[in-house]
Amino acid sequence: MDKVIFDCDNTMGIPFKEVDDGLTILYLLGEPGLELLGVTTTFGNGTIEQVFPQTRKLVHHLGLKIPVIAGEGSCGQAPDTDAAKYLVEMVNQHPHEISLLATGPLGNLHAAAKLDPSFFQKVRRVVCMGGYLEPVILGRRNLGELNLSANPEASLNVLSAPCPVTLFPAQVCLDAPYRLKDIRQARFWPYWFKVTLFQWLATFGFHTGEMTIYLWDLLPAVFLTAPEIFSFEEYPLLSSLSDMQEGVLIKSPSGLGPVISLATTIKDRPGFYEQLETAWRRAIISYSF
Repeated sequence: MDKVIFDCDNTMGIPFKEVDDGLTILYLLGEPGLELLGVTTTFGNGTIEQVFPQTRKLVHHLGLKIPVIAGEGSCGQAPDTDAAKYLVEMVNQHPHEISLLATGPLGNLHAAAKLDPSFFQKVRRVVCMGGYLEPVILGRRNLGELNLSANPEASLNVLSAPCPVTLFPAQVCLDAPYRLKDIRQARFWPYWFKVTLFQWLATFGFHTGEMTIYLWDLLPAVFLTAPEIFSFEEYPLLSSLSDMQEGVLIKSPSGLGPVISLATTIKDRPGFYEQLETAWRRAIISYSF
């Protein structure tokens, strides 16, 4: 089984807040090939005072016996957070075995590398979501990038890590919409959970004028078990610290620079949604949902 630590900014369950991190937890639980070792939390979709207790509440509700650890609460926080210490401890216990799935700002991973300079050399791989190749305009809104830009120094450090790094930028995530009809047709969701999804759909729709939410964080999660669903390119990164402040990804024309694997398309969209729904059903059947 692939050992995974999920680093996230989950706010699912807080009214009118983002739900994709919570949906990702359910996906990870529903995939028999994955072993979720623990969840580390960071600011992002909410403050750490919102994210940490809400994630712990969700994990408790599901009846899980895995640790939920509080991490970075602001950009550049001192590296000795509980989350950073936990990441170092687990990677040292399981060298070259742990995949780090990061779907929020990357400060916890950066902090772990400050505590242990050989941290990334012992990580199997990092899979994360964030970054813009070009501006993202949805409906009436030009959406700012919220992951890589939240801690630019951490982002450059993680994307330059000496282990395989796979990045899912916003452009490919826009290939994964989830609309009102999708929520209605998903008969496996309990009623109360559909209400949660409807709330976020209405909130995001009010913000953008487009009644669609996007499954941003689910793409890197699905990659862990079904990489064949996606297309990738080797992407030598030229982005500077100032570029990271806007979350902008710039490709080096010379090919020099740290090379990441950049997701470019979902080449099997029916397979992507089938993969998600199968795992979600398993999680609902298997856990206290």
